[in-house]
Amino acid sequence: MTVSPIIAGLIYVLTFGRQSFLYPFLESAGIRIIFAVPGIVLATIFVTFPFISRELIPVLTAQGTDEEEAAALMGAGTFTIFRKVTLPHIKWALLYGIVLCAARAMGEFGAVSVLSGHLRGKTNTLPLYIELLYQGYDFTGAFAASSILVILAVIILALRVWLERRGNKEADMLK
Repeated sequence: MTVSPIIAGLIYVLTFGRQSFLYPFLESAGIRIIFAVPGIVLATIFVTFPFISRELIPVLTAQGTDEEEAAALMGAGTFTIFRKVTLPHIKWALLYGIVLCAARAMGEFGAVSVLSGHLRGKTNTLPLYIELLYQGYDFTGAFAASSILVILAVIILALRVWLERRGNKEADMLK
């Protein structure tokens, strides 16, 4: 949670850029990461994934490992243990983390700005597009595009509240 998104973008440029030791391998395989969609996806995952872990770790810690160990002793496989024992306990925290992750990913600017190259129609995200509109003195267009982000944020906030209430109702039923 403490790594700046711009620093994360710089790390990706240093790791996958032309000056890195990985570049010849990536180029020979035809894989483009810097100034391409895969780089934007990697950077967004790197910046937003801590929101999921921040929700899951306390739930998993409170749950303990007793039930998983008992299922393993009874012969259940790893996937079965996850699907039937672990997932029912963490589903609301996982969904809540995904909602937070999606909200953060929508507005990601720093790492994406470093990695995207601002290629119109290829690697331009909505926050980057808003910046281009604003720098081009198209304030109306920038406001309109920002309004789309606001509407999406309100939808995600409503989803978060609904998930929180649904999780609380289920927790109350289990008591």
